[in-house]
Amino acid sequence: MSFRTDTKPLLRRKVDLSRCTTMHVGGPAAYFIEPLTEDDVFEAVHFAKSEKLPYILLGRGSNLIFPDAGYQGVVISMNRFQNGNILFDPDFPIVHCSAGTQLSRLATACRDRNLGGVEFLSTIPGSVGGALAMNAGFSRHPGQPNEIGDIVNDVTIISEDGKKQTLQKNELSFSYRQSSLKGKIILSASFRLWHGRNEDIDREIRANFDYRTQEQDVRYPSSGSIFKNPTPGVSAGKLIDQFGLKGMRIGDAMISPAHANYMVNLGRAKSSDFVELIHQVKKVVFDGTGFALETEVIFV
Repeated sequence: MSFRTDTKPLLRRKVDLSRCTTMHVGGPAAYFIEPLTEDDVFEAVHFAKSEKLPYILLGRGSNLIFPDAGYQGVVISMNRFQNGNILFDPDFPIVHCSAGTQLSRLATACRDRNLGGVEFLSTIPGSVGGALAMNAGFSRHPGQPNEIGDIVNDVTIISEDGKKQTLQKNELSFSYRQSSLKGKIILSASFRLWHGRNEDIDREIRANFDYRTQEQDVRYPSSGSIFKNPTPGVSAGKLIDQFGLKGMRIGDAMISPAHANYMVNLGRAKSSDFVELIHQVKKVVFDGTGFALETEVIFV
């Protein structure tokens, strides 16, 4: 089957995936498609299946690390999907948005409508679809997790039989950095928020950004937290830090001196450098504590 190339979205070959992820590593994608409409998404998936190729959806790439050899399938980038549509319900504090909507843009759009509840998403460098799949969260207050699953109203996906389907909150399950939406093709979602004062919402957004700047390493490309916290109340970063691993590096992949659960790309790191660094960290922590750390980032 040949994918249409006379109109957008164009089917591109050998696209450098290091430019599509926040860690800035990875080789080329065999096929790369940027759907603009729902029909485009259906067509992209149909193309991959008809060619018997694996495919993966990509948002801002903040939680994915592709191998140095690249991806021998179809990468469907949702960054331009529906132009990141954000729509507000005129009667209820509910916001509707496309899967490709950037989380920071969603937070500021809600602030401008005096709607609170998504401020914690403002510092996460991802998109709505990816955040839903992994139940992304952020909190500057220990013991008070804020996760996107807490505010979901409904999610629209492409079902296993290739049809558009809307799932209500009670049909979904969310847990720490996991959801029943993992592996699904997410098209859009709506979130139930609450009314607030613009200045209070803006103050919370700014406080979150200040915390991230002070406590987390934002100087170099990274994928945010590398490991999940192994159990409630046990911080992966503190486990790593107690063995003095901050600053440890392989090639240009380094454990951030500012935050032990961050790994950063100093400039020319390879995906394989991060794989080896993660392996060594897991071994040190397991040998010293018995905790088997699991990665939060996904290695494709």
